[in-house]
Amino acid sequence: MTTQKTFVAALSGGVDSSVAAAIFVRSGHKVVGATLKMKNCDDTKEKTKACCGLDDNIQARLAADKLGIPHYFVDGRKEFREKILQYAMNEYAVGRTPNPCVLCNFYLKFGALMRFAKEIGAGGIITGHYAIIKRYGSADARIFKGVDDNKNQTYFLCGLTQEQINFSYFPLGELTKPEVRNLAEEFDLPNAKKEESQDACFGYKGETFAQTLSRTFKHPAKQGNIIDENGKILAKHDGIENFTIGQRRGLGIALGSPAFVVSINSISGDVVVSSNPELLLMKTFTASNMNYLDFQTQTLECEVQTRYRQTPQKAVVSKLDNHRTKIELAEPLRAVTPGQALAIYNGDQLIAGGWIDYLTGSK
Repeated sequence: MTTQKTFVAALSGGVDSSVAAAIFVRSGHKVVGATLKMKNCDDTKEKTKACCGLDDNIQARLAADKLGIPHYFVDGRKEFREKILQYAMNEYAVGRTPNPCVLCNFYLKFGALMRFAKEIGAGGIITGHYAIIKRYGSADARIFKGVDDNKNQTYFLCGLTQEQINFSYFPLGELTKPEVRNLAEEFDLPNAKKEESQDACFGYKGETFAQTLSRTFKHPAKQGNIIDENGKILAKHDGIENFTIGQRRGLGIALGSPAFVVSINSISGDVVVSSNPELLLMKTFTASNMNYLDFQTQTLECEVQTRYRQTPQKAVVSKLDNHRTKIELAEPLRAVTPGQALAIYNGDQLIAGGWIDYLTGSK
C-alpha cells in the first residue's frame, strides 16, 4: 500500500466497516466511502427495517462525515434481484437451500463495488470482514481465517476470484470484536455502540425468506405431502420452499419423538421426515461449480465447512474435474444440505469453495 492510492471503503452502516475505513484514514490513505443500494423503498408498513436499509444508510453517511471522507451510493438493485434473489427462488423451487450471502459477496460487495472503485481510479476496496489477506506478489493474494474465532467470516468468501482478493483489504483480520468496539470509541464513530444486525437483508414481518421470494416473483408454491421414511402420509404442506434438510421446528406433525426433514422431492412435492437421527448423517458427498483458489493437488487431507459457524470437519477432498469435487469426511456429519456453500481449508487458509450437490454419496 502507498499513500498515493485511493481506496474505496464499503460502508454498510455497521461498526465493523466503519472501523475498517477509519483505520485506513488514520494511516494517511485517501479513502472514499461507498454503500450498496440493493433494494427499493416504499411505504409498505409490513417491511422489516433491513429490507429498505434506511437506518444503515444513514449510519454509513454519518460515519463518512465523521471520518471526513466523501460518500457515494452504488446502485446494485438490478443485480441483487437478478443474481441473488432470483437465484435463491430457483434453489428453493428445486428443494435446495440457497446461500445468497456467498453470491452477494461475489456479485455485489466484491463485484459492483470493485467496478465502482476501478471507475474512479481506486487501487482497492476495504471491507470489515474478519479475515486475513496475505500477499505473495502483485497477483497472488490468499485468504486466511482471522484471529477472532467467533467472527470468522472466510466461509462467505469462498466464491471470490483471485482478482477480487487481490483488490481487497481486510484491516480487521488481526483484531477481535471487542478490540474493534474499542477502536470505534477511540475514533468517536457515531455507530460505535450499534448492535450487531440480526435482520435478513430481504424480508417482511411474518414471512420467511422463502415466502417473501415466492410472493415477490409470483412463484406458485410446490405443495405436497409430509411422509415418513416408509412412505406413510403424515400431513399436507403448503410448499417445499418452507423446508430444509435437518429442520426440526415448524413441521406441523407429532410423531411422539423429535422429527427431522431428511429429504425433499421437488418433483412429487414429498417432504420426508424421520425420528431416526442417523438418516441425517452423511460421510461422502460431492460439490460442484468449484472455485479452486489454492488447491494444488488432486487429493488433499484438509478440513471443510458445510455451513457458517460450523466447526471445520476433517476430510479427504478429491478433484473429480475442474468443476466438481468429492468430499470424504473422517466422521459422518449431520444435515449436509444441497445448495449450501462448501468451504475448504488447509489449516487456516481458505483454498477452495463450491456448492453442495444433491446428496448421492454414501452415508
